[in-house]
Amino acid sequence: MKNTTHNHRSNGHNGALHSNGSKAESNGTAALSEPLRFVPVDSPNETNNPGGVIVSGSELLALETPNHVDEYGPSFVEAYPSTEIVTGEPEQYEKIEKAVYALLDAFNVNWEDPNYTDTPKRVAKAYMDYWANGYARDAEDEVTVFPNSSGSGDLVLVKDMKLYSLCSHHLAPFTGYGAIAYMPNEHLLGLSKLGRILDIYSRRFQLQERIGAQTADKIMQLLRPKGVMVVLYDVEHMCMSSRGVKLHEASTTTVATRGIFKEDSQLRAEVMSLIR
Repeated sequence: MKNTTHNHRSNGHNGALHSNGSKAESNGTAALSEPLRFVPVDSPNETNNPGGVIVSGSELLALETPNHVDEYGPSFVEAYPSTEIVTGEPEQYEKIEKAVYALLDAFNVNWEDPNYTDTPKRVAKAYMDYWANGYARDAEDEVTVFPNSSGSGDLVLVKDMKLYSLCSHHLAPFTGYGAIAYMPNEHLLGLSKLGRILDIYSRRFQLQERIGAQTADKIMQLLRPKGVMVVLYDVEHMCMSSRGVKLHEASTTTVATRGIFKEDSQLRAEVMSLIR
């Protein structure tokens, strides 16, 4: 997956800049006649890029997401960790420990093997602090909404965000990439906060389709933008590749659209072309 950082100006969706800098008027249905103009951005943030920014997941990692490593090793979602580890109540850990113990005991594991000594405890910590910590998190507590003081109506797209989740059917992992696009209205989000919202809904027992829908709905609620589009792509489901029909090379793409993205097929096509 090629990670690049670009700046895309769409003139509030009523026009697009040509490669020579001139404006091409668009009626919302006609295809763009010339390539879009891209301007590299070294350190994108909500201050120097209030709108029209395309950022890949690797740049977001470098911006503000430190790796979390403790005595149990790096996080399962080290590629896109939270900036804080959320822990649950002691009784929650205890319930998970007992459940993991019962699961392993059903397989008659050798409890005298030192490798199993603290396994229930380690698994409880992994699920509560990392793999399923989305249940203890709320996007409204982790993001800050900024006023769109510049009045920008330019397309904002963050792509190539690594996605990790667990399917609600078999509790098996699925991994892939996410991209979020929105057309601002009166408010903006810091770029990395789009990935934070996606991360919150991914760290649960989930359906791929539901992650996209919940992420789109939350952004609509927080920003009241003109529209949102959430694309989850190149997603491999272990429950499909390692069991059943065993589709080893299969991947899944889902698209959730709200507002203008649901109405405008040209805009959807433009976002998909920028993602690929």
